[in-house]
Amino acid sequence: MATRYDELVRRVFVGFSRTDGEALLTVKQAINDAHTALAQVQDFDDLVVWDKTSAATVDGQARYHLTSDLALTRPKDIYSIILHDDSNSRKLTYVPPRELDKLLPYPESIGEQRPNWYTRFGNYLEFIAIPDAAYTLYIRHSQWPVALSNDSDETPFSNLDSTIVFLSKDIANAYLHGEYFDFATKALEYLKISVRDEKVQPDQDLIARPFEATGVGAMGEYWKLPFVKQTP
Repeated sequence: MATRYDELVRRVFVGFSRTDGEALLTVKQAINDAHTALAQVQDFDDLVVWDKTSAATVDGQARYHLTSDLALTRPKDIYSIILHDDSNSRKLTYVPPRELDKLLPYPESIGEQRPNWYTRFGNYLEFIAIPDAAYTLYIRHSQWPVALSNDSDETPFSNLDSTIVFLSKDIANAYLHGEYFDFATKALEYLKISVRDEKVQPDQDLIARPFEATGVGAMGEYWKLPFVKQTP
């Protein structure tokens, strides 16, 4: 069972310099800010979901808002998208916006088909080619934590109570004393970088080609983007 909001508040107040009403409101805000700061620097398994019920394309529509159109809940990073089409399902390939604009400035020119690629502009996803039918989308993504408000609300993070408590103390003290510091940087410090499990969006990973010795020296590439055709 996850730790309740009222228990986090109680633990933040242990040894705290103030216990008045203003301090209570500040501590409650600090706890939510601590959750957000932790989510900013790492995608935790507790907030990674596999949405197979909400998202779908529309015939002839290329661009979709993550929440308004695809009905994703507090989306942060997109991990992968599978276009479900009975026996012909496919995993869509992520394309960086810069490369898409460079190589295919007018996606409409290739007409409507079953999409192969997607890109992300802010809170929008764009599919290439433009979908020619309504396809169900299976989207794996990380989420921003929900704001805690009721005493019975529970933290979404497992085994991070002490990190949340001490980060919240620092944030609350900063608010009450008019100080400033980077909450995300402080969150990284509390997560202990040496043991932190860094996670990145898999679909955006670049594929390295190893360096090898040849007759004319070492050849290879620091990264290779499969979407871009390389001229020999």
